[in-house]
Amino acid sequence: MGHVTEHSRSEFIKKDHLIDADKKNHFDIVPEDRTSVDNILRVNHGNQMRLGLMADAKANIMITVSSIVFSVTVANMDNELMKYPLYVFAFGCFFTLLFAIFAIIPKTKYPKTRTGEIDRKSPIFNPLFFGHFAHIDVDEYKEDYAHILCTDDRIYDALAGDIYGQGKVLALSKYKYLKWSYNCFLGGMGAAIIVFIFQETASFWIELGTWVVFLWDASFWTELGTSFWNAIVESTICKRAPHSQICSP
Repeated sequence: MGHVTEHSRSEFIKKDHLIDADKKNHFDIVPEDRTSVDNILRVNHGNQMRLGLMADAKANIMITVSSIVFSVTVANMDNELMKYPLYVFAFGCFFTLLFAIFAIIPKTKYPKTRTGEIDRKSPIFNPLFFGHFAHIDVDEYKEDYAHILCTDDRIYDALAGDIYGQGKVLALSKYKYLKWSYNCFLGGMGAAIIVFIFQETASFWIELGTWVVFLWDASFWTELGTSFWNAIVESTICKRAPHSQICSP
């Protein structure tokens, strides 16, 4: 049977049937025929699948919501009252949409050798993942699968590797971008509200700034100190000693 891609390596299989003969199997110490082991692997694998579906569903919700809000904001840019808040909200919605799309982009990378072929001796090579076995011939895939099914510890090792690969994609890709998507939406909405409030109270802030600049001026404090000192002198010293030199005009 011919190769499905240029990365297939049937010659490698013929030379070394046990492709992971030198690979350490951490499940050699696990007793076989234990229902509890099968159950925990099944539950863990199912949880990872459900988490992936939940991430895709949340990303689709964010794509739908941000697309609608972005369209509405762009359509109302001619509103002078809401112009700048809508600009800010549209900016946040754009990045919300962008990160939500990143969250659902499929990850199909596979380990490669220096020549660009698939590296089947790599510790991250997973014959149960379509992104990896799609680059080998069907006979090689069956041979790998048969090798995995020989003993329970190999099955446990393959399932644990598949669970680890799914969890890594969920943590470092899907949920990371999903979190950024939610943060951008909340940040854009909050920033738009702040801009709107600042815009509506602009006159107050301008007047407050004027007073701050006025109070910051050194001459104001000099005049205030002089006036205060003169008032003290007139109310105390000059009343008791009007002919004092300090009270002379």
